[in-house]
Amino acid sequence: MKIYQPDYYDKFQCTASKCPMTCCMQWRIAVDDETFHKWDDKWKEKVKEVEEGRIIELKNDGMCPFLNEKKLCKIVLRDGEGAISETCHTFPREEHEYIGRVERALTPGCPAVLDLLWKQECFQIQKKEEQMEGIAEEIYEINPVLFEIRDWFLDIVNTREIKLNTTLEICFLIALDLYELEQKGVLEDEFQSYKNTTDIWKIQDAIGENGTITEERLEEYNLLFLDVSQIYREQNIYGDFLVPLAEEAEKINGKEIECFKTYQHKINKWEKELRNLFAEEISSAIITPGTGQVLDILVKLEWMAMEYAVLSQALFLQQRKGELTDKKIQKSVCVVFRMMGYADDDIWEYMDNCFDSVIWPWEYYSLLV
Repeated sequence: MKIYQPDYYDKFQCTASKCPMTCCMQWRIAVDDETFHKWDDKWKEKVKEVEEGRIIELKNDGMCPFLNEKKLCKIVLRDGEGAISETCHTFPREEHEYIGRVERALTPGCPAVLDLLWKQECFQIQKKEEQMEGIAEEIYEINPVLFEIRDWFLDIVNTREIKLNTTLEICFLIALDLYELEQKGVLEDEFQSYKNTTDIWKIQDAIGENGTITEERLEEYNLLFLDVSQIYREQNIYGDFLVPLAEEAEKINGKEIECFKTYQHKINKWEKELRNLFAEEISSAIITPGTGQVLDILVKLEWMAMEYAVLSQALFLQQRKGELTDKKIQKSVCVVFRMMGYADDDIWEYMDNCFDSVIWPWEYYSLLV
């Protein structure tokens, strides 16, 4: 079987009790049916029913009740890895089997993953052959041309000579064209010709410089940050991080242009790391089991623009409260990508509810990135 994974995938190791932001806290930890029925009554008492299934009921401080004082899992210590739920067993790994290939990823909501990602000179997908054990629960069928589109977009985002935000704009403009080809029923026949005749440098010239902060952009960044983080703040999830930033955000009145310019200058130090971050998103989020058409890719690119905007605002607000550091940036990335790690259906629901059309006008996409 052909395996596609980040070239650092096999290097990942959970840091367990040493993790600065354990995955056993402040989010919905799902418990699958098979695991639940294995547990004894005492453990089952710590699980509650919700609309989507069963989740572990966290303690008042947001920590998993199964963590001991050393931040180690009591379930694993007593009964081994096989006794924990599928969510706990796999995170931060993701694996999906498609016809003829397996796609693997490591979510950037994990500090240990970011440590690996930060060290890469350039995000790359490793391709290898591997003998798969057992039979996958579900094998998904995806139009092969969509993987070709994903790989092209990854090459574009990895183009260091073009600014990160501009590479995202280029991908969005290309996706709009490819959507038109799909609507005409000629995507498979004309994709390669379209790719061969598309000059990303000319698109860059046509877009022009789009890095200047404006009152409109700053206001939109602020509104998105407050909107996306609201439910988490209300439930005191990541409250120690989000609440102080939200209080700072409430003071923003669109007049802090010079402050944001200072932030932009300082964040350039982490340009490589942030490019790797969004290259990873292109790799892992553009194609998922729910992807069936170019329209799905367009929506994912829009969600990525929201991630870019919310992360930018979180980092800007962090800088207003003190100097940016590697640790502050990594924590910001972890929180933002955990907050925005929506399932495909939830992303579509958000887009349907919050925008007039799921296909944004170019001007709005450009505003966000």
